[in-house]
Order: sequence, then C-alpha cells, then structure tokens
Amino acid sequence: MKAASKVAITALSSILLLGSSMNLTAEAAPSRASSDITLKTTAAKQEASSEGEKLVEAEKDKINKLLEENPNDSYILYVSNELKKEESSIPEGWISFSEVSFMGSPRSQSFDTYEAYLKRASALKEAVPQQPADLPEGYSLSKADIYSVFTPKDLAAIKAEAKKLGKQIYSKKMNVTKSHHIGLTYTKGEDFISIQSFHFDEEDLKDKKRKEKEYNYISAKDKEKEDPKHEGRNHLSWERGEKVFQIVTNKGNPLTEEDLIKLAKTAVKK
Repeated sequence: MKAASKVAITALSSILLLGSSMNLTAEAAPSRASSDITLKTTAAKQEASSEGEKLVEAEKDKINKLLEENPNDSYILYVSNELKKEESSIPEGWISFSEVSFMGSPRSQSFDTYEAYLKRASALKEAVPQQPADLPEGYSLSKADIYSVFTPKDLAAIKAEAKKLGKQIYSKKMNVTKSHHIGLTYTKGEDFISIQSFHFDEEDLKDKKRKEKEYNYISAKDKEKEDPKHEGRNHLSWERGEKVFQIVTNKGNPLTEEDLIKLAKTAVKK
C-alpha cells in the first residue's frame, strides 16, 4: 500500500473515532443535566416538607402552652393535604380525617362522681341523663361517661375557615355543646340500672316519624326470642328532641316495666 493511502486511511479513522467520541459526549451531557434537575427538585421538595413539619410543630407547641393553662379545653388542628404532600380523593366540601387531629381533653370523658359528671353534662346544650329522683335503695353510681359528637359538617367547617383565611395550618378551640352518647350506670350487687342517651344523625331526624314521650319496652326474655345469640337485657326506650333515651337492666333484675317507666319520668335533665 502506498504511503499516501496509509496516511489517508489513518486520518479518516481518526476523524470517525473523534466524531463518535463527540457524539457520546453530546448524548451524555443532557443526561447529567436531567440528573441535576431531579436532584434539585427532590431537595426542594424535602425542604418544603421540612418547612411544613416545622410549621405544624410550632402550631402544636402553641396549643400545648394554652393547654397548660386550661387542661380541660379541646382544640382541633387542621393541616392541609397539600402541605403534607398527600393526594386526596375526598369530595369537595368534605374533609379527610388525615387532615384533622384533636388535642387536649379527649372526645370521651369518664367521671368518678355524679357531681363531676353533672357539672360537665349541664354545660351541654341538650337534655342529658340524670339520677332519677326515686332511684331504688342500695344502688350507687359505678360509671359515668360522656362521648362528644363531631359530624363531617363540623370538620368541613374548619377547613372552610382555613381556606377563607388562606391558611394551610389552622387550629381552633372547640366549643363542645352536644354529646354523641352519655351513660350513667348504677349497681347493686350483680344488678345494674344503666341510663343512656344517643344523638340522632341528621338523616335519621329527617326520615324518622318520631313519637316523643312514648315508652317502648322489651324484656330480656323477648329479646332472646328475637335473637337467641343476644345477651338478654330489659330495655325501655323513648325519644326527646334530637335524642333517644333508654334504661337498661340486667336479666333477672326485679324491676318491672312499670318501675322503669317511673324512673324514666325523672331520668332526664333538660
């Protein structure tokens, strides 16, 4: 092969090799740039998440300081899903329980004495169970509980307030005026008398044709006939306003239907 041809071939090979190298470099460059963008985006998201967590902790600290002064208060804390970077499929106008947390006095409260129970129950804006005037001799209070009620509308309201104020974190002191369930239990040996109240749901109030002050009684024996697996208890129930009340006694309790109706007449505090 002539020297001129060898030089030409060598030169051509060098050009092809150089071109290939340049192509590889050009292809690699966008990949590194994309990687840099991804890292920066991830870092920005982590920083935003970290800032959100700091804001949430600061709000919790504020509430805890308020609770130190008034430990019986209750607060509801709203943190938007957007701030927590969570996807939400909740319909418009509703709120996810993941966005809400409660701080302070629990939703359920138990009381050691009737006086302590009555003080809290009397602050509710509704009729509540009370100790009947003619409670049979020998019975004493063994349990008193109040369970607060929070509906989806209550939770949606705080989200609406937060959005109106343009806040992704928002807390508010709760003014609990209604109960979900209240129970007073009196015992005498193995016998018990339980006076209870339940709050109707709004849909129940719309659909139900209610007859207030009408007493409905079913004995433990009849209850067991309806459902053999059911632990028989004697039930007397009646309705008042948005609530249903009932007096429950154990199977074998000597109190009759007439006795329970007599108790029911003074078992509700307006």
